[in-house]
Amino acid sequence: MEGSNRASFDDLAKDYDKFRTGYSTELFDELVDFGLSPGKMVLDIGCGNGIASVPLAARGSILAGVDPSEPMLVNARLRVPEGKFVVGSAEKLPFADRSFDHAICAQAFHWFDQSRAFAEAIRVVKPGGVVAVWWKILTHDAAIRAIRDAACADAELAPPKDVLGAAFKAFYAAPFFDRRLRVMPFVWRTTVKTWLGYERSRAKARNAFASKREAYLKALEKRLVREAGGADAAMIAPYMQYVYIGHL
Repeated sequence: MEGSNRASFDDLAKDYDKFRTGYSTELFDELVDFGLSPGKMVLDIGCGNGIASVPLAARGSILAGVDPSEPMLVNARLRVPEGKFVVGSAEKLPFADRSFDHAICAQAFHWFDQSRAFAEAIRVVKPGGVVAVWWKILTHDAAIRAIRDAACADAELAPPKDVLGAAFKAFYAAPFFDRRLRVMPFVWRTTVKTWLGYERSRAKARNAFASKREAYLKALEKRLVREAGGADAAMIAPYMQYVYIGHL
């Protein structure tokens, strides 16, 4: 995550911390089964506000994190006060070789030079460790996906592409001796108001929509309120989580 992306996340930190949700309990249980057991040192790459660090810290992992956005890291330190969270980039990690037992990256790898980021993750993880990268993506039949697309049409915009629109070539090219892909569901039960806050936190959509971002958000709010019955109405967002696990 470099250059212009840094400012994007600096000024999104408040909304990101307030409105972003995490991942399923099953996902973190799976990571523990793959070796991220209590007492192990884990590096969270592109850690943001620490949302993926918290469940691992609760399971006994010793966390460190790296992110280019200091405002994001302020929130990570509050969430995991015993962790070590520092400014840096995925392509040039500020750690010595073999400093960690494992490394993770949640919902951020699409911002990186992926080959360089994998090379750095592999450099700082000890032999026998795990590098786990994951995203969660709205299911193709999710109602909110169709409502988003309709709001884009209202604002005369094209919907941004999913981050997993292309094959994850860098993962399969990285020198892991074993690699796994786990796909598991996750349902976020939320409200229209909270979802709109989440939409405001999306750097990818903001970058894509530029000056028409507010028009999109207004169109989305109008459609969601009408569909759900009010700003405080309950709604669900069904996801699939794609977890790529490489063994060193």
